Amino acid sequence: MESKTRRKLLQSLTVLPFLTTGAGAQSPEIETFRRNAVEGWRKRINAFRERYILPIIDTEATYNSAINLDSMRESMDRLGVAQICFAPFAGLGSHASYNLYERYPEHFIPTTADGSSPHWYHNTEQFAETTRQDLASGKYFLMGEFEIRHYPSHQQVLAGRLDRDITIPLVDPGLLAIFAIAEKTGIALQLHYEIEDALLPGFETLLARFPLAKVIWCHLGQVRYAERNTRYGSDYVAGLIKRFPNLHFDLGLAGPTHQHPGSRQRDQMIYAETRIPPWGGYLRNNWRDLLETYPERFLAASDIDASRWQNFTSQIERLRMLILDRLTPQCRQLVAYQNAWRLITGEPYDVWRNAGKL
Repeated sequence: MESKTRRKLLQSLTVLPFLTTGAGAQSPEIETFRRNAVEGWRKRINAFRERYILPIIDTEATYNSAINLDSMRESMDRLGVAQICFAPFAGLGSHASYNLYERYPEHFIPTTADGSSPHWYHNTEQFAETTRQDLASGKYFLMGEFEIRHYPSHQQVLAGRLDRDITIPLVDPGLLAIFAIAEKTGIALQLHYEIEDALLPGFETLLARFPLAKVIWCHLGQVRYAERNTRYGSDYVAGLIKRFPNLHFDLGLAGPTHQHPGSRQRDQMIYAETRIPPWGGYLRNNWRDLLETYPERFLAASDIDASRWQNFTSQIERLRMLILDRLTPQCRQLVAYQNAWRLITGEPYDVWRNAGKL
C-alpha cells in the first residue's frame, strides 16, 4: 500500500510547473527574479572574460555555516570562479542557498538541499516532497547532490564513520520521485553513485526509465575499489553518452596521488600518477579524448564541503592546470562554464559563441 506521503507527492507532480527559463506559467515576480538572477551571473562571467580570464561555474559544492563566505568570495574573485552552486547541508534547508544568493547575487546560484545526510537516506519520500515544494517556489536552479550508493568519504573513514556506507535501492519510492521531479521541472539533478560492475546495470535501467531527467553523475572516473570494476572506463562512459542524451558528468575529483583510506588505493582513474610536482600526475589521453569528443557533457566542480572548503584554491587550480589547460579553446569553455550555463539557465550554450579563445 502506498504511503500518504508518496500519494501526495505523485499527485502533486501532475500540476508542478515546468520551471526552466522561458517555459511554463510563473508569477511575474518569479519571472522577474529568475531573469535578474541570470543577468547578474552573466555580468560577472563577462567581467572575467573581458580580463581574458576563463570563467568557471562550480556546479558541485556543499554549503555549511562553518564555511567562511568572505574567504570564499575572495578566492572566487582571485581564481576566476564566476559562480558556485552551493547546495546546503540538508539540516539547513534549501533556503540557506537562496539566502546566500540574496546576500551575494552574482556569486551564488540557488541550489536545493544536498541529499548526503540522514535527512535524505533515512526518509527519502519526505525529502523528495520537500524538494518538490522548494522547486515549486521558482527560486532554485539546480538540485543538490543525492547519494544513491556512497562509500564513507576520506574523512569519514579516518573518523570511523562507517555508518556513511549508504545504499538507496534503485526502486526506492523517494528516489523515483526525485527523478520524476527532475523530468517534470527540467531542473538538473546531481547524483553520487559508486562505480562497481554489479551496480552499473541497475543504474542504466534507472536512466532509461527517466529519459527526460537531466542527470549529472558526480566525480567522473572516481573508482575507490579497483577490483570491483572491470567495465567502467572512458569507452564505457562514451557508450552511456551515446545512449542517454541528458546524462552529464562533473569533474569534482581528488588529485592524481590521492588514496582512499578505505581501499588504500588511488581513487580515480582519469589521471596517471607521476609524483612530479606540483600535482603528481596528468590527465590520461583517453580521458582527454573523451572530453574533446563529447565536450557538451562535462562540468567543472570543486566538490568542497565544510570539512574541506579550505582546499578550494587547490581544487580549482588543479582543475585548470590538469584538465582545462589541456583542452582545445572551444572544449575548455564548454566544460568551464558554458555547459553549466545551459543546464542552469535553460539558455543554449551557443549564446557564448563569441566568447573568444580563452
